[in-house]
Amino acid sequence: MKYIIIGILFISTSVFGQEFNFDIHNTLLAEYLKMEESLGSEKIPTTSNHVSFGGNAQPIKYLRKEKVIPDLTTFYFFKKADSTMSYVLYEWDVYNFEKQDNNQKSEKFQKALIAKYKGLKSDISKNFGQPKVKKNYSNISRLDSINTFVESSTWKPNDSTEIEMYATISNYYEKRGASTINPVHRIRLYIRNQAKEKEKEIPKLDENKLTELEKIKTNFFTALKAKDLPKSKEFLSDLILEKVTDEQINILIENINFNKQTELIYSGIQMGLDGSLFTLLQYKYSDDNSSPPNEMIKLIFDDKDKVVGIQPIKMQSKITD
Repeated sequence: MKYIIIGILFISTSVFGQEFNFDIHNTLLAEYLKMEESLGSEKIPTTSNHVSFGGNAQPIKYLRKEKVIPDLTTFYFFKKADSTMSYVLYEWDVYNFEKQDNNQKSEKFQKALIAKYKGLKSDISKNFGQPKVKKNYSNISRLDSINTFVESSTWKPNDSTEIEMYATISNYYEKRGASTINPVHRIRLYIRNQAKEKEKEIPKLDENKLTELEKIKTNFFTALKAKDLPKSKEFLSDLILEKVTDEQINILIENINFNKQTELIYSGIQMGLDGSLFTLLQYKYSDDNSSPPNEMIKLIFDDKDKVVGIQPIKMQSKITD
């Protein structure tokens, strides 16, 4: 079964339907897993035991189909105690599927894998600036620098997040006695939560604050239902007022059923990419008894109780591709 996710979000914190989510501080494990479902990924078993000295549970793995290049294997690592995300690994590696010696690949295959790396590098750089780059740093590149592509790129969006990607693409093969150097065709992309435990101590959402935000949400939805755009914008944070358009708000209105009662199913405080704190409220429609709910509404407030993000999430069975 596949899912279609419809979402409108003013500030991008965790958008289902995208291939990747780099906001590891502000994304729940459940949201990452729903993203995989929306992309039609296949959940696969974890066959090897991952040893952790930092309290990580065994990772949850998914497989995404690719064309030409190796299928993508995704690993979600999270804390056993509270499911806080530790890091995400995206891996395109021939060896995951073909475990033989001297497994050389065509020029078309190699060019496609290099293009994938460069495309990802360009897309990530648009959001986080130019990375720190290292080239030709492996033994393989020293042995065959002409026919080998070896590069790593690292971004540090803030003091507690690291994005690292590296590629090794080579047909070099050499056997030296008991030692063998095999061809390598691999890209790995890591998103790491490097916050120290002290920095992870996020204040709890108290009942008074929650009650106040519930009132604001009710008034905000009343303005949206009435299609009163000027009034609706009064609830929005200054961060997004300059960017949001009337068209976006109208699309948002079309994707929320204001005639149904909503029920709060999650509330908590999340950390943004820049270390700032946001309050996250997640709702379902009261008459939706499915698990997980078929429709949800995600609402995010800043520290001034202004809306910085709202995202209707509609999951529908997709019968045909």
